[in-house]
Amino acid sequence: MRVEVKPVRSLLGRRKFVDLPYRLFGSDPIWVPPLRVAVHDRLSPKHPANEHQETQLWIAYREGRPVGRIGACIDSLFNEFQGESWAWIGFFESFDDPTIAAALFNQAWRWARKRGMKVAVGPGSFTTNDECGLLVEGFDHPPIILTSQNPPYYERLWTDAGWQPAMDLWGWQLLRENISLSQRQHRVLNRIERNGDIKVRGMRMEEFDAEVHQFFELYNSAWARNWGFAPMTEAEVKHLAKNLKQVIDPDLAILAETQSGTPVGVALALPDINTTVRQIRDGRLLPLGWLRLLRGTKKYPQARIFALGVHPDHQPRALGPLLYERLLDRLLAKSHIKWAEASWVLETNTAMNAAVESLGGLHYKTWRLYQYEL
Repeated sequence: MRVEVKPVRSLLGRRKFVDLPYRLFGSDPIWVPPLRVAVHDRLSPKHPANEHQETQLWIAYREGRPVGRIGACIDSLFNEFQGESWAWIGFFESFDDPTIAAALFNQAWRWARKRGMKVAVGPGSFTTNDECGLLVEGFDHPPIILTSQNPPYYERLWTDAGWQPAMDLWGWQLLRENISLSQRQHRVLNRIERNGDIKVRGMRMEEFDAEVHQFFELYNSAWARNWGFAPMTEAEVKHLAKNLKQVIDPDLAILAETQSGTPVGVALALPDINTTVRQIRDGRLLPLGWLRLLRGTKKYPQARIFALGVHPDHQPRALGPLLYERLLDRLLAKSHIKWAEASWVLETNTAMNAAVESLGGLHYKTWRLYQYEL
């Protein structure tokens, strides 16, 4: 039966686009329904990323029924910074049908070619600043906060359509009973902190805007050399911070700074609110979803190490392992947290992967980003 792919051009269309995953996976108890308000926020024409991004969404129909969706994005700020001509392909959802997937991919590729792009990369909804990567290992574990999930058959749909692996993103599981640091490692890290004129402190929530500004400055310097790094404007950082403010535990947001107060490193772990979000099966906060969130205990049993970065001038000083150790100390001090996930770590970041493994981490999930030559 013929598949017809139509562009999304209205608020009603975006609502149909957002609704599709609930039709596909609503009966899967492991699936964590995204909060609809969060998806609408990312797709809104008012999102600050639209200052430098051109995007388009499509829905695939068969006999008038939605059977798949896809989105494409050209980020001029990313392409200028990286010297690339990439189109990001994301928000992909489909039944297990290669005909549907091929129709969606071909539509997105045509759109990107018409705009002069040379390579398509995905899945990214829409860049590495958002949820990205196709889960290819670790399906036995439910997704935690701000990580992507998909059924195993998606890998086949992507590879059969011609996508080639570009980069793997690793997820490390850190179980309370396995986290360990030798006395020698403690002495080395303490010496780095002491001799390096470095102090590590928690986030000052009463100075939230100023702290976010420091994070913004560090982000665009610490991550700049990473594969796939997409610069964020200050407006985007503030928007993200506003959305995360109610989730952030100030004990789990730490900064490393010199004795004079110059920030040189940052690490952030987020409580896994998916424990509660999983109960809101329709993804709607109204009329009763917000009650479940309010009633959800603040003592979530797991957390995600969401970001860790060190200013390039200080990276040779092993501040990354120091920040990991200090963050893990704070996680262990919270008896209700049984384990943490550290993600995403590039497969090529051998130093960081070795450091996490030495702390007792287990590589338990892999997300893969693909590329397609246009």
